[in-house]
Amino acid sequence: MSAQETGEAAGSQVAPPKPEAAHGAKRAAAGAPAGPPANHAPAAWLVAGLLALGFAGALVALVAARNDGATFDLQGWRDGTLGRQIDRAIDVPYARGLHGWEAAVRYRLFGDLGPQVSEGCPGWLFYRDGLKPVGDDGGKSATDALIDARIATLNTYASALRASGIALVVATVPDKARVENDALCGLEQAPVMTRRLARWQHALQEAGVAHVDLLPALQQARPSFYRTDVHWNARGAEAAAQVVANAVLPFLGTRGDTRFVHAQAPVAPRVGDLLQLAGLADVPDGWRPAPDVEAGETLTPVRAGGLLDAGPSAEVMLAGSSFSRRSAFADRLGERLGREVWNVSLDDGQFDRALQAMWTKRASWPASVRVVIWEMSEDALSLPVAAGQPRVAPQAGANLPVAGAAHEMPAARQD
Repeated sequence: MSAQETGEAAGSQVAPPKPEAAHGAKRAAAGAPAGPPANHAPAAWLVAGLLALGFAGALVALVAARNDGATFDLQGWRDGTLGRQIDRAIDVPYARGLHGWEAAVRYRLFGDLGPQVSEGCPGWLFYRDGLKPVGDDGGKSATDALIDARIATLNTYASALRASGIALVVATVPDKARVENDALCGLEQAPVMTRRLARWQHALQEAGVAHVDLLPALQQARPSFYRTDVHWNARGAEAAAQVVANAVLPFLGTRGDTRFVHAQAPVAPRVGDLLQLAGLADVPDGWRPAPDVEAGETLTPVRAGGLLDAGPSAEVMLAGSSFSRRSAFADRLGERLGREVWNVSLDDGQFDRALQAMWTKRASWPASVRVVIWEMSEDALSLPVAAGQPRVAPQAGANLPVAGAAHEMPAARQD
């Protein structure tokens, strides 16, 4: 999971205003007096008194805990675990808001975004699992075991599809930290991530499987990822679609004649998934990194008989991760191919969840399918082996349709 130059400020580095400064500016613009109106004074004093009582109670509790030998869990408060424990213990309607403000204060005081998110250059957020695999020491034996399992799965899929006359094209999306490396500002990606990616790409070459190196195109299109999201933006999706289409077209022979109509939404803020993971989705902008801004774009295929015409035959299946469901990637790819793409991708697609799910239904695949595009994110290569192994081991030629016969395009998944 950023048209783009004009409709999106994904690469904007403008520092958000401090809350007190923004508040003061709004008051000045409205011509409001420095203090609250006289009729609000009693309420203000009541709130101040309640806050003072709460603060005093907290101090008493801390002193009592220290006398009992307990210590305050500062790290738990900074990484948000203490707040989540309190939320579970006290189920009140405003718990979500309290948790958001707790996260906002942690960010403003310590620059801390919780256990899953790190900030590189100002406003640029990165998913920690893309920097270093969780619970992985990065040793060579761990790297070999994980990649060996991935390669075994790859070879089985490739053999089964090849036996049925269906081409396999693999597209591994490099992590945001690898693409937007000039925005890391001190963050580093663990070497084990690079070793796994290199070994995986070498295995694809050895197996004779067509694969796409997206890194050069994505770096050339920078910023190709949202600042506050793990996914590519419209620039990145367009660049990736071009490269993937170049790899797929030789298996199709010629470009199709389906055209796509573009529609653009008004420019609006886009709160990315990394802001949500950090608990900052619902707090004011001055208390969090500024969200991305974009003019969302949709692409709609125009068929020969019009928009209500029966669907075309499905020649290309896209079985991927959430990347294939963001920034209209599947439709951008279809536009480059001149034909609609049968998109069966899944959010949280991990290594091969979408392909696993479709493999159990392979007897019902349209016989017109000629190419399967298997897309995955780089960090999926570092998931535990159990999470990446096929639930149903594919067997060469088992229940796969023979490519060639026409079949109407199945309903595509929507974002």
